[in-house]
Amino acid sequence: MDPARATPHAPNLTVPSTVLVHLNGQLLPHDRAAVSPFDRGFLFGDGLYEGLRAFSTGTPHHPHRIIGLNRHIRRFQRGLDLCGIHYNAALLAPITEHLLAANHLHDAFVYWQVTRGTPDLTSGPVRSRVMTSPHPPTVFAYLSPLPPLDLTSALPAAKRAGCQRDLRWHLGHIKSISLLGNVIPAIAAHQAVAADEALLIRAMPDGRRLLGEGTYTNVAVVRGNTVRTPTLTATSILPGVTREIMLELDPAIREDEITEDELRTADEVLLIGTTTMITAVTHLDGHPVGNARPGPHAHRLMRLLCDALRENREDIPTPTPAPAPHGADA
Repeated sequence: MDPARATPHAPNLTVPSTVLVHLNGQLLPHDRAAVSPFDRGFLFGDGLYEGLRAFSTGTPHHPHRIIGLNRHIRRFQRGLDLCGIHYNAALLAPITEHLLAANHLHDAFVYWQVTRGTPDLTSGPVRSRVMTSPHPPTVFAYLSPLPPLDLTSALPAAKRAGCQRDLRWHLGHIKSISLLGNVIPAIAAHQAVAADEALLIRAMPDGRRLLGEGTYTNVAVVRGNTVRTPTLTATSILPGVTREIMLELDPAIREDEITEDELRTADEVLLIGTTTMITAVTHLDGHPVGNARPGPHAHRLMRLLCDALRENREDIPTPTPAPAPHGADA
């Protein structure tokens, strides 16, 4: 998960004035990149996105790495396939490298977006829900600088959060660019309690109120020495890459259904994400969580993650790339 879902108090990811972006196989100054107003991403929100984090390694031959790159590629390809958008997600790797090099950056957030593309205006109505003719996807990527990571002494950040009702669709595992269901609660939580993140609560048919995820993060709660994170299916949430990494690094983390009451009485509440990494919620709806400081499990899990990054243990083997479909970005 990533700053595409961020609240007004998310990390500053301002695009530099000289940034080069990737658009359909070209690197262009961002103010010269143009997408058709008839693109299905613009008209329907018909597309997917992925957020990557690059960080400096300090070595001349490999000056940076992408955290969990192959996990991101696998998730992105799975979402594209489910939506029937024909694009080879393995192209994220070389194009991201090209984009970083062109912008002379090693520490950066990299945003990818692939939409179903722009229909041929002569072949049918542009507002047709069903494509009337095949056309290539629109492929866009940009990056924003991030502060360098200190993997030897990084500490968990602290944020304020607020609870909001989850009114979104039931395909939360798809990283859709249609984010109005995230934006509205993020704004509401910020206005209500100056929250940096909104934690989404889904009302279930049996009357329970279950914690799902944040608007741009996964969530974990700590009670005693037990760390729990919501299952992917109870309220249909995104399978976050950092969440997946942490479940492997610490097998004691339990995937479970978590009620709103359990969230509100937790000893620690943690946010987990690509740029968030491990972040402690110090205040929930204006009330302190624990002692209102990052707790022992926030520090422990942050060390686990940083150790894995330093030792290059957080990723999976490179997926076997599929051939790019006709018309896809090469």
